Amino acid sequence: MIFMEIIGTNATLIHQYIIIAMIGVCLLALLFISFRTMRQLKKKNHEINLLQQQQIAKDDLLRNEYSDAVEKLRIEMLKKEEERTRQWIESEKETLQVLNGVSTILDLGDKISRIESEKILNVLNTIYGKVEKLI
Repeated sequence: MIFMEIIGTNATLIHQYIIIAMIGVCLLALLFISFRTMRQLKKKNHEINLLQQQQIAKDDLLRNEYSDAVEKLRIEMLKKEEERTRQWIESEKETLQVLNGVSTILDLGDKISRIESEKILNVLNTIYGKVEKLI
């Protein structure tokens, strides 16, 4: 009987040791799974950070290309505006030259008209003088 009690007590202890060992194994498995999950999360975080950095680099590249394109357009527009201004100034110069020419022509026309009028008056005076002599 004492032998049975010892075996019964030992059997309970063995069961307890087995349960404790199983709990230990479960804890070790849980710890292993936790570490593995943490390592996977760190790897994923690292991949996400790399993707974010790549996206930021792409965005910076696009932003620089956009800025360059806008700057080229701005320069082109300034050149076109300078060309328009130059053409306008040339047009104004040509207009002034034409107006000066017209003014000169009108002045010459006035002088010619005055000279013609004087010639006509001289001829009329000559005719008048001849008519008076006849009368």
